[in-house]
Amino acid sequence: MNQTIYIAGKVTGELPEPTTDKFKKKQIELEGKGFDVVNPIEVVNNVNENWHTAMEMCLQALESCDAIFMVPCYVDSKGAKVELKRAKEMGIQIYYNLKEII
Repeated sequence: MNQTIYIAGKVTGELPEPTTDKFKKKQIELEGKGFDVVNPIEVVNNVNENWHTAMEMCLQALESCDAIFMVPCYVDSKGAKVELKRAKEMGIQIYYNLKEII
């Protein structure tokens, strides 16, 4: 059974198309490493969603994951930092770089 990994990174304030592409590319890379991937862009699936509602959806999705992958842009993201904090509270594996994943 594959582990499930959540992708965390900056979404709010970014252009929708390049952001969707960035997360999809990371999803494909992580799937190539054998993970089932939870992509927050697909979880919310609405660029106009209220931030708080979107965060609730994403945090709920994170609850079912075994790991989280922090896209480098997370450092500029309030939401991704909230997700990282939750991941630490959950005690799941945190990855910051694809090279860390065997």
